[in-house]
Amino acid sequence: MKNLIIRALAGLLASVLLVTGVALLGNMPNGKRTDGVFYGASGIHPDATLMTVNMQPVTAEEYLYWLAYDCDYLSSYMGTVDFDAAVSESMSFGQYAMEDAQRTVTLYSVVRAWAEQAGITLSEDSQAQLDAQRQQYVDYYGGEEGYAKQLELMGLTDEGFQRINEVYFLYSELYGAYCSEDGALRPSAEEIGSFAQENKYYTFLPLHWSFSGDTEADSAAVAKAQAAAERLSAAADKTAVYLQIAQEMAQQATETGETLSAADLDSGIAEAVAALQENEVSGVVTTASGCYVFVGKALNTDAVLDKMFNARLDTLRDSAAIRYNCRSYGKLNVGTFYTKLQTLRSQLQSASSGDTQS
Repeated sequence: MKNLIIRALAGLLASVLLVTGVALLGNMPNGKRTDGVFYGASGIHPDATLMTVNMQPVTAEEYLYWLAYDCDYLSSYMGTVDFDAAVSESMSFGQYAMEDAQRTVTLYSVVRAWAEQAGITLSEDSQAQLDAQRQQYVDYYGGEEGYAKQLELMGLTDEGFQRINEVYFLYSELYGAYCSEDGALRPSAEEIGSFAQENKYYTFLPLHWSFSGDTEADSAAVAKAQAAAERLSAAADKTAVYLQIAQEMAQQATETGETLSAADLDSGIAEAVAALQENEVSGVVTTASGCYVFVGKALNTDAVLDKMFNARLDTLRDSAAIRYNCRSYGKLNVGTFYTKLQTLRSQLQSASSGDTQS
């Protein structure tokens, strides 16, 4: 889940609306609540259904929390942001923030739906961790009152915050059910093998020498790679020798190696590792950036399962049917929303500071 929450600016141009069946509808509940910074900043009731994901409602409170998160991230990364300015020919910063928030709530929604469909709920251990996490927040902010004030700044009720945090644990429960040896959702060996074959996944032990552009230094790197290949070829325990060489080179390495698809690799590297049998050593593979030596390994099923699980979630998210509440969603102007939100936050913080001093 972490890579779905922390974003780099380079990802902006790659982030596009991939869902199907998007539509604007006017027959969703508009809500009644008038509390909180999100209502003050947007005029949208926090309990309104702002959108649905496969017919499941997403409240304005949850969507606006992630929209504010994106605005905060962009502002921390770039400084002052003009949300009407173009980040690409077809997308403004405001549109990016709205679409990224939509993709986040869509992911959370499909995790909840998949767990419900599979009959998976929070285990006692997960619930205990969720409760302990809440208590840590309470302790950090000096008690229930301080915690409530922080939630007010975030625009969330305690129930809404817990509902968001719960998804992390549902994700973990789903992951365990899918990837564990005895997991209820674990694919069959045939399905795992088929996925690996279709997507050309390989497991291997890599060694790498970088090129600097200096002819003499680069020739020396190739010679070192050749010596390592010969040393590995002569070794009875190739994994042990690989780890020893990696340590000598100060390269991070594990005996499990890397499991990547051909799409993740340079074409020359993909061709080299595809040809390797288990414990077979490649020759020196040269690319523009450097040279490599590889040792073939048996396919790491656990690593493939991890890829399968995340591919399943990507498919669920990208194929989700999204419907927007045009009466509420159509009101949103990101620049105006975020400017008002910052003002309201400042007022709350000033009031809180005054209460503390008095």
